[in-house]
Amino acid sequence: MLPDTKNPVADATDTTNPAPTAAVPVGRAGATVRQPSDSLTFAEGWWLAAIVAVLAAAALSVVVARGKDLSTAHRAAAAGTALLVVAALAIVAQAILLWYQARMVGVTKPAPAHPTLAFRRRGLKAAIIGQDGRASTSKTQVVLWTAAVVWALINLLLLARAYPGGSVFAKAVTNSWRPEYLVLLGLPVAAATTAKAVVASSNSGHGPASSRSSSAVVDSLNLDRVYVRDPVPPGAWGFVAGIAELFTGDDDAVAWADLQYVVFTLITLLYFTVQFLARPTDGLPAVPAALLTLMGVSATGYAANKIVNTKGTAVT
Repeated sequence: MLPDTKNPVADATDTTNPAPTAAVPVGRAGATVRQPSDSLTFAEGWWLAAIVAVLAAAALSVVVARGKDLSTAHRAAAAGTALLVVAALAIVAQAILLWYQARMVGVTKPAPAHPTLAFRRRGLKAAIIGQDGRASTSKTQVVLWTAAVVWALINLLLLARAYPGGSVFAKAVTNSWRPEYLVLLGLPVAAATTAKAVVASSNSGHGPASSRSSSAVVDSLNLDRVYVRDPVPPGAWGFVAGIAELFTGDDDAVAWADLQYVVFTLITLLYFTVQFLARPTDGLPAVPAALLTLMGVSATGYAANKIVNTKGTAVT
């Protein structure tokens, strides 16, 4: 029977000596894996955080939106409040996803015996974490640019009363709309879609094989080349590990195409933020053609690198 190459963690399960159904699953460093009821309790904590964040964001938004002075202090307050609103929306989404996932786990299957992938993809983290449990460079670009544009638009809404005629937001999305933002938002989506498609179509459409299943995949599919990608090992999670995964490849070495993509994205985001904070009444700032070109070249290089790498290595 062909191993489940689309879900490498399935190969790590010891089917020859299954654990008793009554046993309590154990995760990293002997930590007890949350059962569905524990997950529901954990989600309730996020619901509490969501309520607090929404109330705080709503209260500050009312105060800031009532201001009619475009002073530096008022603009700084609007920028900070807009950031809080984005964070509150993210926390609400996290609570909803955790609640939903906890209910689905409780109905369809018990807590997994190997929780690494499930832990890294739990809740909103799945927006940037790939199927192998690693932080995805292309998905992260999508999240960063979406959050940045949403933050800027909320900021403009908060400053609407302080601008003569109250048209700063309307002008930003109509007459002063910058078409380059279609590129900045579309390029990461196109790169992410391409990366997902080429990985899913590897090994004759069966997806990446793990090291343990590669021989069986070669024999079953009669392949000349096989693409192998193992899931993250136990214990490899955390913010620092996620940052490192943004510019490293499957072999944990620096991937220059990924690094280039990350660097040019950060430079463009920094330019966007500085220009917007300096002159928010101009709406979304114009992005220089040079930065757009660098973003396009780096996104293309990233996608091309994915296509080349997923061809795999020759079978010997």
